[in-house]
Amino acid sequence: MTPFVTSRRSHAGRMPSTLVRAAAAAALTIMLAACGSSPPTHFYTLSGAARTSPGPADGTTGVAGPVMPAAPYAVEVGPVAVPEQVDRPQFVTGHAPGQVNILEETRWAAPLKNELTSALSGALTQRLGAIDVWGLPRADALPVYRVSTSVQRFDSAPGEQAGLAAVWTVRRVPGDVLLTCRFTGAEAAPGGIDALVAAHRRLVDRLAAVVATAISTSAQGQTPRCG
Repeated sequence: MTPFVTSRRSHAGRMPSTLVRAAAAAALTIMLAACGSSPPTHFYTLSGAARTSPGPADGTTGVAGPVMPAAPYAVEVGPVAVPEQVDRPQFVTGHAPGQVNILEETRWAAPLKNELTSALSGALTQRLGAIDVWGLPRADALPVYRVSTSVQRFDSAPGEQAGLAAVWTVRRVPGDVLLTCRFTGAEAAPGGIDALVAAHRRLVDRLAAVVATAISTSAQGQTPRCG
């Protein structure tokens, strides 16, 4: 009878180990399923506006076609400064005063300051037919207009509107500051995130329009004014 008793104890001793392995496998399966069901991250950019050719600096749209430098001057679009509250990869949205939401799965393709700098540079060069020589060597005889921008407010309210407030300065290099102005604007964003991004892109284009007007006015020998 002794061998029979020993066999039962042996099976009894293996059962807890089998249950532990089964439980571990089930837990791993659940964890993998949870990871697989995580929402995807979506990336957006402010660059690549609809304008595809140099257009008048009055804000009208140019005819689609290849972009060729035509202006007898260049621009230098410096890095755009942005508030720390929105200086992050994630979208920062808000509907109620004093309350913000950080959308982990909705992000800018580049840091927001870089997105704004690139978008503003692209819009200006297209409107003016000029090239952006920021950080590049250039001929001393080439007139250059340096653009400095500090964003004071960058509001994102999906389903409602996008808002932008910025102080911008144009300086002729070499030379003194020609103009320091403030831009404030809002664009409706009645849809989701796509509509919000489109609204922000329109705001950047509006900002570029007033800056371009100041530069082209100065280049024509006239005194620019804040629009």
